[in-house]
Amino acid sequence: MGNTSEYKPKGSSNVTRLYSQNHVNNDIMKPKEQEDGDMEHEMYTKTEIDLKLDKISSDTQHGFEKVDLKFDQLRTEIRDGFENVGIRMEKMFSDFKLEQRKEKAENNKWLIALTVGTILSIVGIIISIIAILAQK
Repeated sequence: MGNTSEYKPKGSSNVTRLYSQNHVNNDIMKPKEQEDGDMEHEMYTKTEIDLKLDKISSDTQHGFEKVDLKFDQLRTEIRDGFENVGIRMEKMFSDFKLEQRKEKAENNKWLIALTVGTILSIVGIIISIIAILAQK
């Protein structure tokens, strides 16, 4: 194929370049003299265009692969975070159960002490009543 392109515009010698800003003088647009080297005016072969499109496609695919890897990493971090939350909640729950057991044991001690105190108070009141009745 060489340097020829089947996509070359026909009759390109009749094409006149115009200023990008429409300079109008007496309703006639002036042709642009020189491009100042801002853009290259090269003709590309079909092979060159295909290679450039393949490069763009490859770059795009690699970009999507990078995004997919980031999403996988984020998914893993979220899953690990939830697992860590579950482990922390289990630890908090077991700590809570342990604390409840300690409180229950302490409450039982207080209950026994109050029961003994109440029984002794009742025994004391009964003895006082018997003593008062015995004096009469």
